[in-house]
Amino acid sequence: MGWTDHYIEGENIKTVLINGKPAKKLKNGFFLVSFGNFIGLSELVLVFEEGRTIKMPVEVISPTILKRYHKKWAKEQVKELSDLQNSFVEALTHEILRYSSTLPFHLESPTEFSTMESDEPVNELFAYHYLRSNGERIIGAFETVMHRMKRKLVVEEKWMKPDEVDEVAPETLIAIAQHPEYLAPAGEGVLVGKYLNGYVPTRVFALRKYESVDTPENRFVKYFLNLLIEWGERVVETFGKTNVDLNPVEDLLGELEFLRSDGLWDEVGEMTLFPYTSQTLLKGDGYRDLLELYREFTAYSPFFEGLQRAIDNKDIAKLYEYWAFFRLVDELGRILGRKKLKIVVTPAGELSESGDVYAEFDNGWRLYYNKKLTPKRWSYSVSLRPDFSLFSGNPSKKDTELIGVFDAKFKVDIVDEQEEIEEFDEETSLAEETRSYETWAKLEDIYKMHTYRDALRCRFAVVVYPGEEEQFFDVKIGRINNFDIEDILIGNLEGIGYLRRVPRDVYDSKS
Repeated sequence: MGWTDHYIEGENIKTVLINGKPAKKLKNGFFLVSFGNFIGLSELVLVFEEGRTIKMPVEVISPTILKRYHKKWAKEQVKELSDLQNSFVEALTHEILRYSSTLPFHLESPTEFSTMESDEPVNELFAYHYLRSNGERIIGAFETVMHRMKRKLVVEEKWMKPDEVDEVAPETLIAIAQHPEYLAPAGEGVLVGKYLNGYVPTRVFALRKYESVDTPENRFVKYFLNLLIEWGERVVETFGKTNVDLNPVEDLLGELEFLRSDGLWDEVGEMTLFPYTSQTLLKGDGYRDLLELYREFTAYSPFFEGLQRAIDNKDIAKLYEYWAFFRLVDELGRILGRKKLKIVVTPAGELSESGDVYAEFDNGWRLYYNKKLTPKRWSYSVSLRPDFSLFSGNPSKKDTELIGVFDAKFKVDIVDEQEEIEEFDEETSLAEETRSYETWAKLEDIYKMHTYRDALRCRFAVVVYPGEEEQFFDVKIGRINNFDIEDILIGNLEGIGYLRRVPRDVYDSKS
């Protein structure tokens, strides 16, 4: 389907929506529907004049891309294109989960309360990484609170038995005189009876003082404990049959359930209002750590929200972009050092399009995901946003250099040998002599790499795509076939190119 035009006609149709966006209405009354470069699950909504709506799930498939993606696929027994597409989606998803379960994530805390927050995290995938990465911090904070739990002095006015009274206040004597219904005849030898005409009180009004753990801060702690347990169970249920390593989450879940079994939580009520301004929560030992952990857990994270949406919608192009990021992090880690490798996810603020996501390597270099490169600082023209940007350090520091950029492209062109070959530059056409053309990076993407490298003044700009060929065009030595990232970094190549990267699962399962 892809870029193929489709037309919808019907009586009293007011609007046609494609993934929430209105389709173009033509002069003849038809609605023009095109899914563009999107491949995956979509939704078509027909809105009628009387307000009635009809929602139709649509799966966008590309027979050209999928059948030509790899020759071996066309020979498989799987004949339905949707099954073929689902197989590729599963391969991408499988490797994304495998990579993300082994790469170390560091989820930073919001710097202020204006950051977008909700009562729950984005999804199970985010919760998995959060619980896997913060187990020691979580348990340490809860144990600190439980060993040094803040209490409040409660002064309770109530009617009690005489032997329960610890302190006789003036209010106690007044209540005895004002409530004769609580007086009863005294037996012999009862001293109090001498002063009350032979009577003794059966109930007295007194003040009872005691310490209670039922504070707003402890209610928050109890709420957060239950929230973590609930999401831990959801993570185990969601990923129980996948290749994700659940051992860290299951171990943490067991420790959290043990902490919750303590009887002191029976005395703590349910949280109704969040005590944001509590000094105990902001500064108290253990409490401030739990507040920071909670804010990390509930802060808005576009990175994980987008990834989960791509998985749910089977959006191949977006899945390939996420997969390419993890793959590049893995490869660069082997080249630049990965002992201290970590992927940092910073929550997005209300005014931010997305939070910073980057991988930091042993030599201090960073690979940023979808970072906006602004004029004057990085670009000499307009703002640019490559999929992945490689820096020599922290971009906020003046001495940091932009080494190069990568762009993940699932888009492919199939060249018709008879009619279209002349339209392509001979230098960029593949298998020119044999006239055998495979999936390849689009010529316009090569032009875009020139734009990136020129505007950003970086050493290289490379397309990452699921094709068969690899070429790099060095400014000094010209075209290089079958190059690799290590050749660029260690060989100090300068120029543009396209790099073949395909999920290993595709070849492992289809070859």
